[in-house]
Amino acid sequence: MMGRKKAVVSLAQNKDIALAVKFSLDNIEIPDFFGKNILLKPNVGRETDPHLGINTNAEVVSAVFDYLKRRYKANYFIGDSPIINTDTKKAFEQSGYSELLKNEDLQFIDLDKKPPIELKIPHGKILKKIKVTGFWEDIDHIISIPVLKMHMHCGASLSFKNLKGLIYKREKITLHHKEAPELIKKYQKDMKKVKELDIAISDLAHVFSADLSIIDASYAHEGMGPSSGEPIKLDTIIASTNFLAADIIALAITQPKWRLKEVPHLKLISELLPNSPKSQKDIITIPENIKAFIHPLKPSPETISIKYKNVRLIDINSCSACLSTIFNLLKNNKEFIDQNFTEDNPLHLAIGKGVTYSDLYDETYLIGNCTSKVKDYKKGIFIKGCTPVESTILSIIKDRLRLKKKLNPDF
Repeated sequence: MMGRKKAVVSLAQNKDIALAVKFSLDNIEIPDFFGKNILLKPNVGRETDPHLGINTNAEVVSAVFDYLKRRYKANYFIGDSPIINTDTKKAFEQSGYSELLKNEDLQFIDLDKKPPIELKIPHGKILKKIKVTGFWEDIDHIISIPVLKMHMHCGASLSFKNLKGLIYKREKITLHHKEAPELIKKYQKDMKKVKELDIAISDLAHVFSADLSIIDASYAHEGMGPSSGEPIKLDTIIASTNFLAADIIALAITQPKWRLKEVPHLKLISELLPNSPKSQKDIITIPENIKAFIHPLKPSPETISIKYKNVRLIDINSCSACLSTIFNLLKNNKEFIDQNFTEDNPLHLAIGKGVTYSDLYDETYLIGNCTSKVKDYKKGIFIKGCTPVESTILSIIKDRLRLKKKLNPDF
């Protein structure tokens, strides 16, 4: 995939997003897909509405499919493996894919439906093997079509991280559960933000690759990504046959002050793969001057207390499923939380496998199975699940408040 020549990245901006897709793809040399099995891999990881910058815009995927189908007679598939407790087909339909999925020339596949295949990663720093979709051996080429978004854990989620959806079901969680303190200590000399998750994602580059990356920035996602930030309409498409180059340019237009190490998994991949681009200067862009595309996005905050002064979240090595659930809980129930919790008497929440007794406050809601090792904490309230749903968490918090008010009417 990585040649000695400079990688080419094509950008296009147009309110007619189908035209932006066409213009971006016209300027790159696409592999010959004739007669092959092609997987269109958008980011459809959640049941959410269109145009929120959370899932890939269905209009973009439809335009990509139409473009390729006109040029290559091939077998086209579309699919993803969403977060836990999400119905894949419903996620696609709610996100606006219903009409596209009716196309007889495009076969929908739930990537979790077939028994998994295990891939060995002998040179992985943290991952030595990984279970992937059972459709792995049926696919000749992968087209990664992610939505461009900021990410609380990884800095940004782009075309390579989108390939994480090829991992089978709960096997995705294993990337969040790895511990390598000595390795982290080594990498933190240059990358302060690096975590085991970043290293695990970079290990996937030994076995994962996209033959074509088309980054959807029609509606990008800023702030509390991957699912609780705000959509920003950019009407932009970024395309390349080099996924790392595409991701670097996506950062160049949305985080122009960042260096690659701000997204540690990309920095690690750039060091792992031979002849790979390290920065924008190693890439040919079309057009050459991309200043017109630059639109800085708000990065994800390092802690939610920046936005929610009456909430204290202990987040130590959580997965994005738990984090997204917490963000949505706070976002959807702000009025209730503001009525019952203050900056002096905040709502205490804890998520992640790294939570220890010393991290906890007097009364803390321990959310998710990863906190089970401290569930016997006398002043903690354990809420089981992987991930517990928002309504369950809210119900338990309300029940707890009612009990406290019953015991202490002045509360």
